[in-house]
Amino acid sequence: MIDIDDLFARTYFPNQNPIGQRIHIAGFDVEAEIVGVVGHIRQWGPGNDPKTAIEAQFFYPFMQLPPKLMRLVANGVAVVVRAKGDPASIMSSVRDAAAEFDSGAVIYAEETMHGVISNSLAARRLAMILLSVFSGIALVLSCVGIYGVISYLVEERTHEIGVRMALGAERDDVLRLILGDGAVMVALGIGIGVFLTLGLTRLISSQLYGVTPHDPLIFCSAGFALVAVVMTACYVPARRATQVDPLVALRYE
Repeated sequence: MIDIDDLFARTYFPNQNPIGQRIHIAGFDVEAEIVGVVGHIRQWGPGNDPKTAIEAQFFYPFMQLPPKLMRLVANGVAVVVRAKGDPASIMSSVRDAAAEFDSGAVIYAEETMHGVISNSLAARRLAMILLSVFSGIALVLSCVGIYGVISYLVEERTHEIGVRMALGAERDDVLRLILGDGAVMVALGIGIGVFLTLGLTRLISSQLYGVTPHDPLIFCSAGFALVAVVMTACYVPARRATQVDPLVALRYE
């Protein structure tokens, strides 16, 4: 008797009930009856299993294994204990129980589930930390560059601002005009950036765990940072220009 996972059932028994069906397990040379269907277990880490891996699984009782296979799988046997509180605090009790059953039994390489998951994500975590650091540096450099360019473009409009104010434009009107132009530029830039990012995030989707490639918080945070930079770059020089005497601004080169 064996259990199969839901992926096995969908793959080999589509649109039918697998319970009661019999399959031949060549490695064990036995005919086994399916008695249950369980959820799929990710054997290659908490992320998605590799596309090239054999994902369909069945579960065979250990004590029913043929004697010739018992030695091959014994080294791969692991015991899982569910504990309340600190798992390390119950290990002495587990060892005592194992010694009562078999004085020669040895328990070694014990790990907490938190440690197992942490170790499986170590390489991925390092890659994401490095990527986050370089992404942060790129964002800072982008903000500095955008601020410099936008500030320069606004300062180049000092003469225009002087003309508008000489013709009777109010300072608030001029500020709204400059900020409106900046808002159009940043909206266009963010729109293009989001479109490109939605496609590029597929390249790193395999490295993510617990976070979707299209996490709205990350997109909103980056967009807000760029909006703040552009609006500041527009406001500061524009406010400075509106405080200059219109006659001076008209002579500005």
